[in-house]
Amino acid sequence: MKANDTDIWDRLASDIEEIVDESYDQLRGLHEEVIEARPALGEWSIKEIVGHLVDSASNNHQRFVRLQVADGLDFPDYQQDNDAWVRIQSYQGENWNDLLALWRHFNRHLARIIRTVDQRCIDHIWVVDEDTSITLGELMTDYLRHLKAHLEQIRENMEFVEK
Repeated sequence: MKANDTDIWDRLASDIEEIVDESYDQLRGLHEEVIEARPALGEWSIKEIVGHLVDSASNNHQRFVRLQVADGLDFPDYQQDNDAWVRIQSYQGENWNDLLALWRHFNRHLARIIRTVDQRCIDHIWVVDEDTSITLGELMTDYLRHLKAHLEQIRENMEFVEK
C-alpha cells in the first residue's frame, strides 16, 4: 500500500460501513432465544460476540487516533482478556437494541476515522509486545478481517440455534 493512496482507506471505510449496515439489518430482528443461545459451554452467544465487537471497536478507536497523534504507541493488547471483558460488561444481560446500535454507531465512527486518516501516519507503529508490532495501515486493514471473522461466528451461532 502506498502511504498516500487515499482510495484504499476510502474503500476500506466503505466496506466497513456496508458490512456493518447489512449485518445490523439482519441482526436487529433476531429473537431473544437466538441471540442468547450458546453453541457450547464456554462459547459466546451472539449478544456476547457483538459485545466483543464493541470492545474491539473501542480499543481500535484508541489505536487509530493515538497513532495519528504520535509516531509510536505502546498500548496494551486486550486479546488475552477477551472473556473477562465480555463477562465484566455483562453483555448477555444488555438490551439487544441498545447493544446493536452502539456497535453500529461505533463502527460508522471508525469508518469515518479511517476515511479521513492522516496519510503521513499510515506507517506509525503500535508495539503490541516485544515480538510484535503493527503499522496503523495494517491495523486498520486487519480490523475489517476481524469484523468479518466474528460476523461469520454469528452466522454459525444462528445455524446452531436453527438445528
